[in-house]
Amino acid sequence: ERVAAKQGLSRAELSVLISYSKIDLKEALLESRVPDDDYLTRDMETAFPPSLGARFSTAMRSHRLKREIVSTQIANDLVNHMGITFVQRLKESTGMSAAAVAGAYVIVRDIFHLPHWFRQIESLDYKVSAEIQLALMDELMRLGRRATRWFLRSRRNELDAGRDVAHFGPHLAALGLKLDELLEGPTREIWQTRYQAYVEAGVPELLARMVAGTTHLYTLLPIIEASDVTGQNAADVAKAYFAVGSALDITWYLQQISSLPVENNWQALAREAFRDDIDWQQRAITVSVLQMADGPSDIEARLALWLEQHSLMVERW
Repeated sequence: ERVAAKQGLSRAELSVLISYSKIDLKEALLESRVPDDDYLTRDMETAFPPSLGARFSTAMRSHRLKREIVSTQIANDLVNHMGITFVQRLKESTGMSAAAVAGAYVIVRDIFHLPHWFRQIESLDYKVSAEIQLALMDELMRLGRRATRWFLRSRRNELDAGRDVAHFGPHLAALGLKLDELLEGPTREIWQTRYQAYVEAGVPELLARMVAGTTHLYTLLPIIEASDVTGQNAADVAKAYFAVGSALDITWYLQQISSLPVENNWQALAREAFRDDIDWQQRAITVSVLQMADGPSDIEARLALWLEQHSLMVERW
């Protein structure tokens, strides 16, 4: 009846669901090795005042209830920021466990500094409209969801929070600062339009810049992976990646996929699978372009040669 009337759950009902979501996730984490991970146990410090964390960080790790505290803090943080359906949705789309989803989320949370950006949005109360704040949060949640799924799909059972944060974090920070320089064509125009709209709505420039580029910040993950595969500078790989996207109108295809109507969970999963496949193809083509034997050093010329050599497939595309 509520669906037909386009009505959602009441606040009381949502509160109950949020509580049970956290409890269920906490129990799943306790049955896994997540609370024993050296990197993930850092979340334990968030349960105490900062002064205690600074003074007794080492002692906290020998706390008798360490596993319970770590599991509680991770579950609370994940559900508070990503919602009650996040874990189940990713379990269904990746086939991974709730513990694996939580571990991948922590990696994404830390490499993109999501808590910092959520606090920035929350600080805009009464400064921008509630609709703008919700839109900003929705963009961060989408980034968190897509990036978490990427780690679950690309790393599967090889996730290592400490290693992955140390590897991806610095690359993301460096490339993120150059994002507007790396984008080109329609992709850059879309970013510029979104950025300008947020600024005009009263959003601080740095926050507007970040949120306007969430889609492109996500693509930095396969770019960094392609850099690892080819051994080339991540900035050069990024230029090639976005050049491939521009040459093949991949941005347009992704927009069409995003505009597909979703009326049930299966359609949502199908849309995610389509996007993942396009992302994988763009990364594979980028690697192919960069690994061409005897190709020109200039990226634009190298891509033009690759397109010529694969003209039949490009025409079919």
